[in-house]
Amino acid sequence: MAILYGVLKAISSGIVRSVPFYVTGVILAILLIIQCTLLVGAVKAKGFAEPVQILLNQQLEGQQGVIGAKDSQAILDSIIDNFPIIGTYIDVADFSGHDISEMGQLMYDTMTDYLNTYIWHRVLWIIGIIVVACVIAVCFEKKEYVPISSEDEINIYPEY
Repeated sequence: MAILYGVLKAISSGIVRSVPFYVTGVILAILLIIQCTLLVGAVKAKGFAEPVQILLNQQLEGQQGVIGAKDSQAILDSIIDNFPIIGTYIDVADFSGHDISEMGQLMYDTMTDYLNTYIWHRVLWIIGIIVVACVIAVCFEKKEYVPISSEDEINIYPEY
């Protein structure tokens, strides 16, 4: 927000003195807080991908067979019980047709791919919100009023 203020003030000090700038600033702050919170949560959830893989490899060690949709959802539900933050971002799993011994790696790959995409979406939303706020602030720029002092001469009729 401070960098945005500095850039807009460098463009014109009239921008940062307008009512639309203040309204846009408040809305921008709220939207950025929401997007940054979601981004940080996704980064935190992504940090649990490796422990989930280790947990699944331990729990499913020695089991053989092909996994079904209900079984993969049950595995995800048990992961969410152990790591609740993951349930905020991933709530459905369908790894049917895969071997149960691959489940740990599949879950790791799926989580990291999905959360990477989610994180990049948050970053793009943040950039988009900032750009829109800048455009709105620039479009509603308050024109500077420079009073004329009595010492200044106003020449209405220029000499030729």
